Parts: sequence; C-alpha cells; structure tokens
Amino acid sequence: MTALSGFHIMLPPGWSRYRVDEDGRKEFIAKLSARMKDVGHPELDVRLRMLANAQWRKLAQTRTHSVYLADREVDGLVHLPVSLAVRQHVAPAGVAFGDGIRDLTPAQIDVYDTAIGPIRRWESDKPGEGETEGITTRTLGYGFALPDADDRRGLIFTASIPYPDGADASLVEAATELVDSIMETFRWR
Repeated sequence: MTALSGFHIMLPPGWSRYRVDEDGRKEFIAKLSARMKDVGHPELDVRLRMLANAQWRKLAQTRTHSVYLADREVDGLVHLPVSLAVRQHVAPAGVAFGDGIRDLTPAQIDVYDTAIGPIRRWESDKPGEGETEGITTRTLGYGFALPDADDRRGLIFTASIPYPDGADASLVEAATELVDSIMETFRWR
C-alpha cells in the first residue's frame, strides 16, 4: 500500500475551506466583515466577528483541523447555514477507531461498508437554550478509519445544520442530504 498523503472531498459551488489556525481565522473574519459591509450592517459585523472569534477558539480547543462552509454567492443557488468541520481522532490504546468514537456521541452510530472501508455515521437534533432558544441544531457525524495496521486513528467530520423551530422539514432534510452527498465523495489520497 502506498503512503497516504491526506484526503479529498468535493464541495458544492460557493463553498470554501478554512484551516483552524490564525491565518484561517483572519481570512474568514475578513470575508465575513466584507460581506456585512456590502449589506450595510456595521453593528451586525461587530457581533458576528465576536461570535466567529469565539467559535474559532472552540474549534481550536477540539483540535479541529479545518472547516468548510458556503460563504460565496452563486447565482441560482440558495445556501443553508451548514458548516462541516474535520479533526483527527485517536482511540485509546487497545481500542479500535470504530469503538473509540462511541464516546463522542450519545446517538446511534450506523456503519456502512463501502469500497474505501467502513464509514460510521450518526445524527442528532438538539434544541437551543438561552441565546439560541428557538434554534435547533442538527449534528451529523462521520468517522473514517485510517487504513493502516493499528486501526486506532482516523478522521471525524462533524456537520452542523442550525434551523429555526418550525422550519420547513424538507429544507432541513435537503441540507442533510447535501452533507451526506459531500461525505460520499470522501477519498484518502
């Protein structure tokens, strides 16, 4: 087997990847701020930058490597507020990757056998509390074990789909299908 050099996923038009480091944070904040200035909301710009900086710190604490999201307008496409994050995961010694991810979620983990190996997937919905009351977040998780001898390491992708309570269920399902479609393109390099 040749040595792996990373992975690849295909993203829809209008999506970008940001590394969760200082350069990625600056790039994202600059793009966010420019967009708010374009729509003429300076007060929203300040609030969104504060929220984005706080979120970036949380991503760094969980050792998230990169985030993917729709951040560019594309004619004819409507973007839902979906984000996708990826991080490395190492199960404890003596524990296989698939068993090691059970501690990451209380949701049922389904396993799909594919040409690239087993893919683990889970899904949960959590109602908002406090400042996020009235907003439910659907979380989708995907685990890809690194195809090597120790079977402890792999990648975890986590998608977040926030939606207002009472949202059209077909839109939430469409966003879920979009993320599933993106993850079906995953390949090791």
